[in-house]
Amino acid sequence: MKKLIFRLTIMLSALILFPFQAVEACTGFIVGKNLTADGSTLYGRTEDLEPNHNKVFKVHPAKDNQAGEKLIDEANGFEWQLPAHSYKYTSVSDVTPKEGIFDEVGFNEHGVSISATVSAKANKAIQKVDPYVEKGLAESIMTTVVLPHVKTAREGVELIAEIVKKQGAAEGNIVTIADKTGVWYMEILSGHQYVAIKYPDDKYSIFPNTFFLGSVDFNDKENVIASENVEKVARDANSYKEIDGKFHISQSYNPPMAEADRSRAWAGIKALNPDAPVNYDDKYFDLLQSSNKKISVADVMRMQRNRFEGTQFKPLDQMELDGKGIPQRGKVDPVYKYPLGNPNVMEAHIFQLKDNIPASMGGGTMWLSVGSPRFAPYLPYYGNINNTYAAYQVDTTKYDKDSWYWVASHIYDMAAKHQKLFGNSIQEKWKALEARLIEEQAKLDEQYAAAGGASSEEVTASSMARAEEVFKEMKALEAEMEEKIKNEQTPPSSSSEPSSSTSESSSTTSSTSSTSQSQSSSSTNETSTSSSSDTEKPKPSETSDTLVDTATGVRLQNVDLVKANLKLAVKKTIEENADSYDITLTNPKGETVSQVSSTVVTVPVKQGATVDSVYAMKDGKQAEKFDFVLNKDQTISFKTTHFSTYKVNYKVVKEAPKQNRRGFLPSTGEKVTFLGLVGIVILGVVIFILAKRSKKNND
Repeated sequence: MKKLIFRLTIMLSALILFPFQAVEACTGFIVGKNLTADGSTLYGRTEDLEPNHNKVFKVHPAKDNQAGEKLIDEANGFEWQLPAHSYKYTSVSDVTPKEGIFDEVGFNEHGVSISATVSAKANKAIQKVDPYVEKGLAESIMTTVVLPHVKTAREGVELIAEIVKKQGAAEGNIVTIADKTGVWYMEILSGHQYVAIKYPDDKYSIFPNTFFLGSVDFNDKENVIASENVEKVARDANSYKEIDGKFHISQSYNPPMAEADRSRAWAGIKALNPDAPVNYDDKYFDLLQSSNKKISVADVMRMQRNRFEGTQFKPLDQMELDGKGIPQRGKVDPVYKYPLGNPNVMEAHIFQLKDNIPASMGGGTMWLSVGSPRFAPYLPYYGNINNTYAAYQVDTTKYDKDSWYWVASHIYDMAAKHQKLFGNSIQEKWKALEARLIEEQAKLDEQYAAAGGASSEEVTASSMARAEEVFKEMKALEAEMEEKIKNEQTPPSSSSEPSSSTSESSSTTSSTSSTSQSQSSSSTNETSTSSSSDTEKPKPSETSDTLVDTATGVRLQNVDLVKANLKLAVKKTIEENADSYDITLTNPKGETVSQVSSTVVTVPVKQGATVDSVYAMKDGKQAEKFDFVLNKDQTISFKTTHFSTYKVNYKVVKEAPKQNRRGFLPSTGEKVTFLGLVGIVILGVVIFILAKRSKKNND
């Protein structure tokens, strides 16, 4: 994203010294409702610029404006005449308005939502023909102009188009705007050129900082809004390109793809659909991607945290910590790439819009992580809240113990620097929380949909209580981490990230490699497998952090389960060559808990049997394979983050083949004669002699 000229001057020195630490690198996404696990529409973005950049979550009340009153962008001098009335809206904003307001994301009272923006820029030839306008519309003011002043998503696109046509654009941007009718995707290409499309329900997209639109039907006025001279400007710039005989927008307007854009586009596409037919070195990536896999909110959270798990690549910010030197600008490393889950993420958000949630509530929720979601949690918020928790509103530019952002930032710094001490425990803690919140939110959605909605007072009270509870957890975690670091005698780890060589699969029917330790993370409707970054083998324990079912001997080692006062129940089914364990956890209210933080499961092994494999069962079928270790007490242990039925398969013992009357083993169809063995030996000797002669001749 762009923080404008005078701010970029300050950032330049940081880029020279630490080129991987400050990258304008937001990444947006959209998932159409036909591809999601629950039929909701998902869209959002990670807002990336730099570490230590405070963001505040606010509610702006509706207000009347005086005649002639203007909205002024102090960052570049852009001015816009305010209408008589501005609607109530929410935002996630910067705290330095003189450098730009950057309201970035939010809902308004009419159920319109926006994520603005993902920065992009046209190639030099395009900019010569239609240059950006110094005092034109920029990201810094866009949400503040649009969100309080439109009643539909289309109106939002048309308002931006009108401003760009009359006053120009200060920069290239990608904007997503939604309402009850769907999502609009808009690219502001150059000083006065733009194209927006109504996003299809059967596709998904990942878009970092470059344009992605391909060929569109400019005659489809219902689903396409475009400036008049999009093609003409490309022709005049001599950058006009066709693909399959049609004008291709992004290939005509883009400069060559930057490596940081390639790495994030590829990783995001593959994270949401591992079977996507894209290669890392493709010339470009299509905006509209297809998938046979249903995508959940949890999948998108995992995508926004992605750091090349299960691939041949490693995060760029790990390079120096691995002793490989500082990344050099303009130099492409074959292994270290810029990840989606990078140190520059200041906040991440996911809109989950549902047909049965009324527009008065925003049409759904926004899952918000203030601070990088790598080590910070997502919390859900309806669009009609009238206030936010106090910790979200602390607007300091330095660390403040009462600030949500600054506490999350401090936790990030400690977890990243002391990876050996904290491992993957921080992220796993928040994943477990999110899994519970996803289940709770689905039930709330059903309740409010049936009731025709809920009041602002009701949803505000519940969201404030939830935020207070989570912030207390964050503060306790912060103190606990500080104490552990203080007492730790060993130096910080040489790597901020564990090896990324473990495999990852997002398919419910795929099993992980036998060489990687797997865990699972799922939404209420779907199980998705991902490998653990912690490569240590699970170890059973008989301490106070363990739940035990005495009837079956099943043990669950996880202190979070004990602290939550969860009850364990196990139903064992014995088969000829397998044992099945239906494991159920319930909370004090009697509600089933299926998602938890990483847990070591220990189960007994049938006397004299050899374990072949361990699977989680789904719909009566083996769905997910787990690595396991055999313990000395005739048990096995494996790790998981969800509970259902697990099946332990035993190796089938075959009878030893009987000798025939001559005392030979039965024929297998493969014959090795004595002469054949002699021939192999002679051939080996000949090769050795020839090799010796060749070496002698060369000498």
